[in-house]
Amino acid sequence: MNALQAHIALPEETADRRRASRRTLSLGVPATTATHEMSVVISNLSRTGLQIETDTDFAIGEIFLLVLPELGATPARVRWRDAQRFGCEFLSPVTSSAVSAALLKAPHDDDAPLPVATAQSPRDGEDIYTDHAPRLMLSAAMTILFSAVAILFLFALASLSVGAR
Repeated sequence: MNALQAHIALPEETADRRRASRRTLSLGVPATTATHEMSVVISNLSRTGLQIETDTDFAIGEIFLLVLPELGATPARVRWRDAQRFGCEFLSPVTSSAVSAALLKAPHDDDAPLPVATAQSPRDGEDIYTDHAPRLMLSAAMTILFSAVAILFLFALASLSVGAR
């Protein structure tokens, strides 16, 4: 039997030194500083940070809370500023499910492709199997069903052979 060989490549270093891939969206959420409440628009999001757009004048290093869908108040720190855009990092990484929930809550342009981590129900005339995720789920369900039938068959066979003695 031949052994399988694999090569595991580390992610390439990027100039922006991001630790997690970002997802593009446009989602308005409430935010709070020590002295102000405001609304910000998240323009991209990852488990470790986000970019927001707001008229509020944040200082670099300022910590604020923003309310993410399904997660609630989440603290973030301003790392850079460019006019009304602010690059921020979460004080603690958020879960991938929190990123997915934000992507699902964001309004979508029907003509633009959805970000990778989202799920959607099929629209009229759209094939439900255009994405790989439903196929993988179907494959997993069929594997589980086949395994259950095989186990039931083995139990039935064993009980027949025990009863024959």
